[in-house]
Amino acid sequence: MSKVTKAVIPAGGFGTRFLPITRAVPKEMLPIGDKPIIHYIVEELIAAGITDILVLIGRGRECLVNYFDYHPELDLSPPFPNINITFKRVPKALGAAHNIYHARNWVCGEPFIVAYSDNIFLDVNPSTELIKAGANSICLIEVSTEDATKYGIWDGEQLIEKPENPPSNLAGFGRYLLSPEIFELIEQDLDNTNQVCMSAQLNKLSLRPVITTARGFDIGNKYGWLEAIKCFVK
Repeated sequence: MSKVTKAVIPAGGFGTRFLPITRAVPKEMLPIGDKPIIHYIVEELIAAGITDILVLIGRGRECLVNYFDYHPELDLSPPFPNINITFKRVPKALGAAHNIYHARNWVCGEPFIVAYSDNIFLDVNPSTELIKAGANSICLIEVSTEDATKYGIWDGEQLIEKPENPPSNLAGFGRYLLSPEIFELIEQDLDNTNQVCMSAQLNKLSLRPVITTARGFDIGNKYGWLEAIKCFVK
């Protein structure tokens, strides 16, 4: 496999679990200490060797673009001046797979990391673990039995989306290293009217499970976000 240098951050969702604050502030810009969530994700990707990042955004996400720009009022340089960060606006939110499909031309046939903004990690870099494992690998983390119904759960061969009777407590946790083949698979179910389930598309690949040794935080909900603040901010 060629060297992995590209990553995609889907940032076009509505952040409904954080309403009403996400009416005005994108979930990716919620603070953990003095940095927004997306800052920690970009730091992780850079540490894994990523040099080019595409952030997929929707309407009202201009503050994400501003955060990574030069601030003339305070003479502040961009936070990551040596990384190529590109923004692309997705016109309609139809789920994660539809969102990621908009990265097709930018990826240019290369393997790429997908980093969801619902998850951040401590101690170990999961993106590095995925790159070592190779293309079409997915990050799994152990969750409690009562929480297993909230995630895509690994059954030994594929992900089962939010199962009533979870086959394990290994949950897909917001990081993937995918081959460009994923775009062809998504396109088969794409009709621009209905949401396309990302787990269903992933299961069409020969997935390599990677059980991360990192501490993972589900910051897509307020309780996980508060727990991350306690652990990240010392």
